[in-house]
Amino acid sequence: MVFQNIKKPDKLYVRIAEQINSFIVDGTFKSGDKLPPEREIAERFGVSRPSVREALAVLEIMGVIDIRVGDGTYIKKKTSNFNLEVDSLKDSSTFELIEARQLIESLIIELAIDRATEEQIAILQETAIIMRNCIDTNMNEFYEQGVRFHKELAIATNNEVFAKISENLVHPVANPLYWLLHQKALNSKDARMHQILEHEEIIEAIKTKDKDRAKKALEHHLCHIEELLLFEKD
Repeated sequence: MVFQNIKKPDKLYVRIAEQINSFIVDGTFKSGDKLPPEREIAERFGVSRPSVREALAVLEIMGVIDIRVGDGTYIKKKTSNFNLEVDSLKDSSTFELIEARQLIESLIIELAIDRATEEQIAILQETAIIMRNCIDTNMNEFYEQGVRFHKELAIATNNEVFAKISENLVHPVANPLYWLLHQKALNSKDARMHQILEHEEIIEAIKTKDKDRAKKALEHHLCHIEELLLFEKD
């Protein structure tokens, strides 16, 4: 008797991406064609827009489509090795990642308030200052400092396990789908400034050791990220 591995069913956004790619492979959509808007795709498939947004992000990472801000989504090429290429992207959805961060970072913030040193708080402040300084001039640095803020927040717990967990949750290489959506969400300067203000509010709460204020600020920050990533209007 030979036992075979039982595969989990693919996540919804993977199935949507696969079906869109199949339309390209069979010639329904050709290179240069413009896809319907997210809302229309969602209605045709009978799914939510956030799921469509995740699916399109997968296809963009794979180089199948080109998403042009303010214009639309265009077909670039087809891929006959869809399953092979998507395997590295489908371990966790953006929803799952945000949900995990909301739970884990709520614990991190409590410990950071009790344990953060003056030097660690100064490092958190430094990330916010750099983000302000590069808000218009260096988007890569802006994103990197945003990631650094959350890493340093976990380090401020003085608990290596939390630091390692946080590193995995916020690392762009480990979560390419999340970070592509995150960068697109921050195309707006207003969104970038909002993020800085949220970070600064968290830092002030840590400085004053106000746990309720800190937890509310962090919850607001992560909920706002979720809205930007998955519920942005066309």
